[in-house]
Amino acid sequence: MFDGIGSIDDVNGVGSPNDIRYGMGATAELESYAAEEGLESVLVVTDAGVLEAGAADPVIDALEAAGVEVSIYDGVQPEPKLALAEAAAAQLERTNADAVVGIGGGSSLDTAKLASALAAHDEPVRDMLGMGNVPGPGRPTILLPTTAGTGSEVTHIGVFADGEDDGNKKVVYSEHLYADLSIVDPELTRSLPPGVAAATGMDALTHAIEAYTSTLRTPYTDGLARHAIDLTGEHLREAVHQGEHNDEARYGMSLAAMLGGQAFVNSGLGAVHALTYPLGTECGLGHGLANAVLLPHVIEYNVPAEPDRFADIATLLGVPERDDETTLERAHRSVDAVKSLNDDIGIPNQIRDLEADVDESQFDEFAEIALEHSQHNIDRNPRRMDKRDIIDVFETAY
Repeated sequence: MFDGIGSIDDVNGVGSPNDIRYGMGATAELESYAAEEGLESVLVVTDAGVLEAGAADPVIDALEAAGVEVSIYDGVQPEPKLALAEAAAAQLERTNADAVVGIGGGSSLDTAKLASALAAHDEPVRDMLGMGNVPGPGRPTILLPTTAGTGSEVTHIGVFADGEDDGNKKVVYSEHLYADLSIVDPELTRSLPPGVAAATGMDALTHAIEAYTSTLRTPYTDGLARHAIDLTGEHLREAVHQGEHNDEARYGMSLAAMLGGQAFVNSGLGAVHALTYPLGTECGLGHGLANAVLLPHVIEYNVPAEPDRFADIATLLGVPERDDETTLERAHRSVDAVKSLNDDIGIPNQIRDLEADVDESQFDEFAEIALEHSQHNIDRNPRRMDKRDIIDVFETAY
């Protein structure tokens, strides 16, 4: 099941990259792709940790085997600032590379996307923020994730901290940010530390669950989301604890992350992503970890609005059926399933147990921030949510 390489080309007008290659060893296809496209030079956009771990080596080797000159920008950091995309774009212009190759987690892939657009257009970066403000295609872009979580390799979204606006997150949405080629090769996740595998895996699960329960869901996103939830329930524990030695688990999680990304980019997300916003901007909590700790508490809030869907989620996460339980009772068991998964991979289920400077007195401010900066996610949440509801969820999660 997990040793083949497949491709998806031009997914029927649905939001997607033009070309997706996936499977163990799929990185090797870069050599023939570079030859077919006539690539002579590329700029690799990544972070120093990915380079040090050797995760980028197979990518660089495949490019150099095709005779491609490789330059490297390795300045990407977690929660990347807009200035990093500008710096990568400046290096891209200096090298005049034929294409941009993003290697790493969501931060590196998002930086590569925006850098390609900035290098192609004489527009200030802040003019590209928001929906549909990138004026046209960027340089050809190739994305290869080394984590199994964000799904950034298949989305048209870039998320950045704005250093000129107190570090508030800004989002770029544009069809021009879709990759020309996305390669999902689980072998690139082999060096992923257990803690990172856990946090990014729960990010993938959050994407899938929120896509499955979004008010904008479709039959297409339902199929993607269900499969991603099922794969995560089956493989995340092993991917965290046996990742380096368990090809099937790493394959399953890489596929789950990609499917979850395609699901949410076509359906939207929900309140988990709204409430994680202030935990990231105000407390510096990593996105995947924040999603993980809030997910069961937001599910608990949402269950009454979508009991059938959350009962499905319980089943997909492997909760055994009981003959005498109602749909609503089974739906609530999805909360326990997510908490159990967090427990097994070493993530707390309460904010107070995290290594983060968070105090209950901040929850009123957190609610205001979520409503100001992430109302679109609250609007797509399956249950209506006002400021008091948000504070209540934070208090329950604390």
